[in-house]
Amino acid sequence: MEEKIFFRKDDDMNIKYISVENSIAEWADKKGILKRWDGLNQYTLNRWIKEMRENRSFSMYVINPTHKLVFINLEGFESFLRWKQKRTK
Repeated sequence: MEEKIFFRKDDDMNIKYISVENSIAEWADKKGILKRWDGLNQYTLNRWIKEMRENRSFSMYVINPTHKLVFINLEGFESFLRWKQKRTK
């Protein structure tokens, strides 16, 4: 994995930016989930996140630090989808 590091100077403060493009993420916001799961739309994702919050087995995979911001654990989301799949059979 090639790591790209950029330095930027703002108001006498050095900001170090490290690209995480090739890293393995554990959590994602809604945009990240929609990018990873091609074909999933915003409406369905919102319904599923609500369903995850209401289910004790999956509520730990959804974090809401503010009323507008949500993070979803990627492995937990996949487990939720596999659980939903088993229920539909």
